[in-house]
Amino acid sequence: MFSASRRLLLCGGATAISAGLPRWARAIGSNTGQNRGDHADVLQFLGVNIAGAEFDPTGDNWHWPSLSNLTYYLNKGCSAFRIPFRWERLQPELRGSLCEATLQGLDTLVSAINANGSIAILDAHNFGRRDGVVIGGDGSPIAAADFADFWQRMGQRYKARPLVWYNLMNEPNRMPAEVNLRVQNAACQALRSSGASSKVLFSGIAFSGCHSWINSGNGKVMLGVSDPADNYAFDVHQYLDQGFSGTSSKVVPGAGSRTLGPITEWARVHGQKLFLGEFGARRSNGFLVELNALLAYMSAHRDVFIGGTYYAGGGSWRNNTMSTDPVAGVEMPQMLVLEKYLGK
Repeated sequence: MFSASRRLLLCGGATAISAGLPRWARAIGSNTGQNRGDHADVLQFLGVNIAGAEFDPTGDNWHWPSLSNLTYYLNKGCSAFRIPFRWERLQPELRGSLCEATLQGLDTLVSAINANGSIAILDAHNFGRRDGVVIGGDGSPIAAADFADFWQRMGQRYKARPLVWYNLMNEPNRMPAEVNLRVQNAACQALRSSGASSKVLFSGIAFSGCHSWINSGNGKVMLGVSDPADNYAFDVHQYLDQGFSGTSSKVVPGAGSRTLGPITEWARVHGQKLFLGEFGARRSNGFLVELNALLAYMSAHRDVFIGGTYYAGGGSWRNNTMSTDPVAGVEMPQMLVLEKYLGK
């Protein structure tokens, strides 16, 4: 699930959307947006990642997603928005002050999302690293306490907003599971000490993949999560292509209905909750059928899945193969699938 290569794919070529009711819509029984929200399929917290602030800059340029892009998804009825960013941009110096100029853009998004009654999820999109260095590893110059300092400051800033959640770290990878747990437990303790009481999302190693949760060791190690407020869930990710990275053009038949099974059973046995922070599909029929199956599975197992955010919107993707952003007024079929499970 390496996001750098996924971004290259998302910014890639166009795929035409055929007129009329396409084969994928017939296959999933989609009403293509009509009469949604009046059935038992609705997920309480469902929306999109609004990407932008986590990207590599072009020159010195990067940006927060636009309010116009956010408004499109608010009007669709999205109730949760994951906002990825790089830790380095919000806190340029370790244990230093947060960058007020940078945070103005985040504050604007959070205010607009919360004003709609939706959840804003703050996502440190760093893969368990800062400037490419693993956080909290043996001999690492980036300590767990440095990361905890960041989240304490973020908690102080947003603790008065109950509709702000904290996704401590996006897709940790290539590090011991025990190191990852220690770093995130320290961050959670710091958040709680700031007075922030809303939900915290923990992530496992191996990119926090659902399909590998048990075999990666997450199923054992992440039971050691420590949250003084006992208000947490696990941020887990699942793509539907070969390799489950979001970068292959080949769909895995049955992935939508079967891949979540083992982690669902693990969560149910251990009394845990899951949030599908990233999932995605290409526009082709096979992918769209699996996307619907994935959402239907989550809806049928709401005792475990509290919601999810599709990857991605944000307004930076242009005409691409996986984004839900509309292009020249044309809605993407992935958004039409998502609408079946939104409450509006």
